[in-house]
Amino acid sequence: MRGTAFAAALGVVTTLCLPGTAVAAGPGPDRAGSSASAGTSGPVEGTVRRLALESRSATEAAVSAQDTERFGLMGVSWKDASAEVQGKIEARSRNAVTGTWTPWVELEPLKGGLDGVRPGARGATEPVWVGSADGAEVRVGGGSAALPAGLELDLVDPGRAGRRAGAAKSASASGARAAAAAAVAPGPESTAPRPDVVSRAQWGADESLNNEGPIYLAGGRIKALFVHHTAASAPYECTDSAAIVRGLHVYHVKTNGWRDVGYNFLVDKCGTLFEGRQGGVDRPVMGAHTYGFNSESTSVAVLGDHTSAGASPEALEGIAKMAAYKLGQYDADMDGTTTLTAGATQKNYAGTSFTAGQPYQFRTVSGHRDGFNTECPGHQLYPQLDTIRKSGPAARLKIGAVNEKPIAAGGTAKVTGPLAVDFSTSTAAPLVSSFELLVDGTPVATVAGDATRAATVLSPGSHRVQIRATAHNGKVSTSLPVTVEAEAEAPDAPEVRAPRT
Repeated sequence: MRGTAFAAALGVVTTLCLPGTAVAAGPGPDRAGSSASAGTSGPVEGTVRRLALESRSATEAAVSAQDTERFGLMGVSWKDASAEVQGKIEARSRNAVTGTWTPWVELEPLKGGLDGVRPGARGATEPVWVGSADGAEVRVGGGSAALPAGLELDLVDPGRAGRRAGAAKSASASGARAAAAAAVAPGPESTAPRPDVVSRAQWGADESLNNEGPIYLAGGRIKALFVHHTAASAPYECTDSAAIVRGLHVYHVKTNGWRDVGYNFLVDKCGTLFEGRQGGVDRPVMGAHTYGFNSESTSVAVLGDHTSAGASPEALEGIAKMAAYKLGQYDADMDGTTTLTAGATQKNYAGTSFTAGQPYQFRTVSGHRDGFNTECPGHQLYPQLDTIRKSGPAARLKIGAVNEKPIAAGGTAKVTGPLAVDFSTSTAAPLVSSFELLVDGTPVATVAGDATRAATVLSPGSHRVQIRATAHNGKVSTSLPVTVEAEAEAPDAPEVRAPRT
């Protein structure tokens, strides 16, 4: 299988159209065409136009080369989500500026039920980003079995900044979401800094498409992060990125019938991170990205195809920042391992068999192919995952004792002035440059990267105490705090222990 871009659920009831007739799915076609503007000022309306494939035989169907309204993303869908397409599904488009046709691109069918069992689900392929196109052609054939019914070509116009979605509809949806968000407690604090993320509002998500709300992980804990690529894609500029994300959102909802965009986060080649599935950047939101393992994980998808070329350093850095933040919320090491329970019986790309309900070991930062039979995140990006794993800050950084008395994060200790803090990290000492003892956010002592204790003398009162680690790569992590209440009288400060070996 080629790189699967979207491991999430399939299906939506759509209106079939007559061969050669385009039908708008949503508020109506944009006669001005699409734009790939990165900045928006509110919800942007996207549309899907559908062309029915003409049957050439029981095993062949096509859409002949023809003019279309402008679009930016395309894919093929069919009526029964459980049906399989035998043979190849290939598509090409005509550039709206140059008038030239692209080479044929093979589209990979997605597995049905990846976002759960949904009424009226349709089967679909992964989509391909084409930029700005005004012509399309599709051919399906080469298999030995009859093709499924209701084959359609879906052309997505992601909309442009300034073209708003229905005001009343979007306002109502936004108000309902705001009320729901207010009722959800914030996610846990992370030991790694929260990266800058382009919010759904900033990339122009039409929230009127999302009337079901988010689902949170049943265990409330993210144990792994899966890396994806969005597969087949035309070259793009980073100013196109918001439009690409909008296109994926519209396709996932209107064509696949998912509750929302499948990925939790996306990153472009310039390293810009985008909020994906709604529910809160800081929350354990269940996405639709890695079939069988969505219930204990999160995801980052890199825009583009990384089958023959690796991801940019900026994109890798974006993944690393998000992995450090999300895994740092749950005391996980991005260079470590974890145990996930399989939600489906299947094999992954390497041929490893999974049985539903059984536990299996994964790297905490894994590729899509580690959990599902796909080339995703691409032959060239997959080897780069090890660089990502080792590029994070000191992991699992925590205070274990205050003046030799055990303490957990959020706990309270009482001292009489002198303070000795014992701490630990799962990151090897040679990778850490230094540790700082923070009192009320201010560094009061610095020790070497192989130390396990820092000491100071506190003034009377209640203090927030943390340890901050700086790795040799410059990345910083900060332990969750403990409260230390210092009394006025102070004996001699405890002796600082020798560095760890």
